[in-house]
Amino acid sequence: MNILSVIGAGRNNGKTTTVECLVKELTTRGFKVGTIKQIHDVDFSMDIEGKDTWRHAKAGAKIVVSAAPREICAIKNIEGKNRFKEAMHMLEIESLDYVIVEGDPGITMPRILAVRAGEDAKRVLEKMDLVICISSLSPENVKDNDIAKPVINPQKNIGEMADLVEKVFHRLVPIAGG
Repeated sequence: MNILSVIGAGRNNGKTTTVECLVKELTTRGFKVGTIKQIHDVDFSMDIEGKDTWRHAKAGAKIVVSAAPREICAIKNIEGKNRFKEAMHMLEIESLDYVIVEGDPGITMPRILAVRAGEDAKRVLEKMDLVICISSLSPENVKDNDIAKPVINPQKNIGEMADLVEKVFHRLVPIAGG
């Protein structure tokens, strides 16, 4: 399983758009893709107090899975555990080709940096390694800042970004049906 992250300099810099476009493109190319969305709000919960799933967890269930006609959702209390590692364990059963992490999981892996301005890119690149390209919804604000990485608009040139991702992992495009 090939793992990469889409990181950014702050909020509203195109991380989610980049992940969305990259997932669509890699899936179109025949790859199986999963994602992890890093959420930094300590009080965030998918569950709602008082709902049945919340009551199951409060009663002591190690994991609660809600099964609806069109989707399932697993809720697992991980207090004191590594959230990224726990999320990866849940994805391993899917035999994925790629996992794209939105946000910084705190471990070294290939990264795409989403930014709106060249100054943000330069500041992050000084501290961050393994950045394969810059994703920007306004590349004209980034390209003129002496940045030695490809600057790609994910909404207009996602094929170029996906090509870079494949090259990083030395993958060949899968044969249809294979």
